[in-house]
Amino acid sequence: MRTATIYSRVSSDEQKKGFSPELQKELCSKWAKSNGYQIVGVYEDGGKSGTKTVGRDGLDDMIIQCQNEKVNVALVVDTDRIARNEVDHFNIKTALKKGDTQLIAINQPMINDSPEGQFFETILAGTNAFYSRLLGRKVKKSLEKKCQLGDFPGWAPLGYINVNKGSEEKPHKVVEIDPEKGHFITELFRLYSTGSYPVDTLVDMVYEMGLRSKNNKRVYRTVLYATLKNPFYIGMFKYNGSVLKGNHQPLTTPEIFYACQRVSNLHNQNACRRRKYSWLLNGFAYCQEDNARLCGDWSRKKNKAYYHGSALKGCHHYIPLGDIESQVVEQLGNIRFSDDFTKVIIDKAKALVNRSREARESEIRGVQNEIKALEAKRSILEDRLLDQTIDKETFKRKHNELTIDIQNRESELATIENQGGFDVDATIAILDLVNNIKETFTNAKFEAKRHYLSIFFERIEVRDKKIAKVIYTPLFQSLIEAKTVRIRPILLRVPSFALTTALSRVLKAFQNPIWAEQARERLKQIKMLTKVASV
Repeated sequence: MRTATIYSRVSSDEQKKGFSPELQKELCSKWAKSNGYQIVGVYEDGGKSGTKTVGRDGLDDMIIQCQNEKVNVALVVDTDRIARNEVDHFNIKTALKKGDTQLIAINQPMINDSPEGQFFETILAGTNAFYSRLLGRKVKKSLEKKCQLGDFPGWAPLGYINVNKGSEEKPHKVVEIDPEKGHFITELFRLYSTGSYPVDTLVDMVYEMGLRSKNNKRVYRTVLYATLKNPFYIGMFKYNGSVLKGNHQPLTTPEIFYACQRVSNLHNQNACRRRKYSWLLNGFAYCQEDNARLCGDWSRKKNKAYYHGSALKGCHHYIPLGDIESQVVEQLGNIRFSDDFTKVIIDKAKALVNRSREARESEIRGVQNEIKALEAKRSILEDRLLDQTIDKETFKRKHNELTIDIQNRESELATIENQGGFDVDATIAILDLVNNIKETFTNAKFEAKRHYLSIFFERIEVRDKKIAKVIYTPLFQSLIEAKTVRIRPILLRVPSFALTTALSRVLKAFQNPIWAEQARERLKQIKMLTKVASV
């Protein structure tokens, strides 16, 4: 007997009340019975969009059964149940054909393997996709209109809740402060703005305060990062690449919010994280003997960290983490910028700060003048209300518009004022690096160290647990060739260099005038003894 599977799909819970999966299955079962097919599988995807195939487990399971058991037909009510995308439609049909399974839409009998049937199928697949895209455009337009009115169209972020101010027939969904979690977010911003609490510490602190995720667990660190950078908490929201003013109440002030952004930048773009193991030289260190990249790893038996090469490439060298990393620090300590180059950097830094200060002061004056002008308009509007030359509705609408404009300018002003700190901090970091690379590197956080290494080193080759060769980056190599940088040579203490080491000690001795005089006297005595012996 010929076999068949049934597939049903609806896009949302609301659709289940109309063209329900049960109704689709019933219609397909009647068709199978009247045409002599035995049902061997029934699959369903509820609340799944037809514009994509990802996450549609029912569809995946049906295709697997058809390919494994050689099912004759796969039944759907209409082609739009299987896909609302032309590419997906024909990919699904091709996957079914691998098991010799024919896709049949019972309400569209004109689709078959004839040229005319294939033509109709192509038209229907395109029509399904067109309808979906047209509906998507209408939804997008309605969302854009909602955003223009100041209503956020998505799910409320942490600290807020979605509330329906309308009815079930005509919903009006708005965002309000969560009475249980809102004050935790306000405290989160306040604590982080002080610069004394990394996000990893705040994860534990807000959990102890009582903040929980939807699953009643700790709020993930990544969620707190996103929260601290989201302008939603100062009454704004992002949509389609733009930042718009929202109707929801803010949970923090613009001053605290932008202070948090400054702290975030000072923490190396959120790179200050807790790590169980940190492998500083991953991607930089190589085994010179086997030309294999060295990777960090932890030995549980020895309770010690190592860098080692890939066994697949034949490298079995293990180098203690502290040994090789300390050598890299010494390498950086041998880098010296010339006085002329350092002076140029200092002059450039001074010019940068001065230009930034002048531009910032000019911009601040401009924004302050705009705020004064808007406040003057608002005062005039209030006088007109008192004189009864304007109605209450018009006053309320225009007063709100002016208040929003003033708040936006004040937020812009806070941003400009805080920006000055970034210029100064960046300048200090540059000067520290030029004046003392080793100390700056040693005191930097992990990700900053990685960044410094990428400035100087392209490749660090290791042999016999020692740095044998260093390949500098093209940029840094060009500075060396321009003689703006000099590298102090390192004499490695190995047996083959014993003569060089002895000569070095002799030269050091003769650089001391007392030692040099003693050596000359000793040589005179040797010469006199030699003459006496010859007589």
